[in-house]
Amino acid sequence: MAIGYIIALIILGVALIALLAIGFMAFKKMKPTFNNIKETQSTVNDHIDHFTVEADAVQTKVNQIKVRVEDLQKVATIKMQRFDELSDHATSLNNSLTYLKDHSAEYSKGISKNTVDELKTDGPRIAKTFNLAFKRTAQKQKARYSTK
Repeated sequence: MAIGYIIALIILGVALIALLAIGFMAFKKMKPTFNNIKETQSTVNDHIDHFTVEADAVQTKVNQIKVRVEDLQKVATIKMQRFDELSDHATSLNNSLTYLKDHSAEYSKGISKNTVDELKTDGPRIAKTFNLAFKRTAQKQKARYSTK
């Protein structure tokens, strides 16, 4: 073997040993950084998990509020319909009262005339029935107390 070939192998061996030594020293210097990277990644994952859970909780609350809002809207719609019906009934009642007010004189005249007519026709008959009932009750009372 030629001397140049041996020198090249020695230089190659020394360079390889120097490369391994430099790599080992670089690894020792970088090891805390790698540990910090792992810790930071673990912390980031924990924060991601935590905020994911919080986001899910907030989303659940938002969904519950949306459901309540929809229910309130349904109730409000129903109550508005009932209020409209009540308003229609109030309008109808107002119209009826106005009609009654406008025709009350005719109704009162008709009622008083009917009452007078009934008193003229039914009055003497009722008075006769009342007198007869009073006389019979008086006779029964006399009969009851006279025997004692």
